[in-house]
Amino acid sequence: SENGQPMIKIGHVSQPVLQPENPALVPHIEFYNIPKHVGVLQEMIKDFASGERHQLLIGNQGVGKNKLADRLLQLLGREREYMQLHRDTTVQALTLAPSLKDGVVVWEDSPLVRACLHGRVLMIDEADKAPLEVVCILKALVEDGEMVLADGRRIVSDAVAHKATGNIIPIHPNFRMLVLA
Repeated sequence: SENGQPMIKIGHVSQPVLQPENPALVPHIEFYNIPKHVGVLQEMIKDFASGERHQLLIGNQGVGKNKLADRLLQLLGREREYMQLHRDTTVQALTLAPSLKDGVVVWEDSPLVRACLHGRVLMIDEADKAPLEVVCILKALVEDGEMVLADGRRIVSDAVAHKATGNIIPIHPNFRMLVLA
């Protein structure tokens, strides 16, 4: 505990544990401390601690990428939004998601938009299966801190938000992406 805030320590790396607004969004998984997985977790926490906002986990199917990402979020008390990409994923699907309310389909903000708004971690699974245009949009969000939504709103980083006008969604400082491929 540092300054009253709980800390998680793996190896030589410590990171604060957040108090989630919505604890139901924090993964709770059964995890076995396999030495190789603990080593990867230590590297992931080291990246978080160093200020890396986004991480890419690449590996064969079944090696535990999802388990590692979920365990990291569980240890850090971080809320997760989840998107699984596939060859038919569209740019629109990145920003809007259909939902059923009172028997009617309504379009709501996607997990990506919610993660940006609320400072959650967006876990993008199967990123290698997505069409090139979808990957390019995500790359622009990560590198440029900006993304235009279908309804005219723009997701923008703090740096861009200070200069921007109009219907903008500033990216929350706690927003992160864990991309699995």
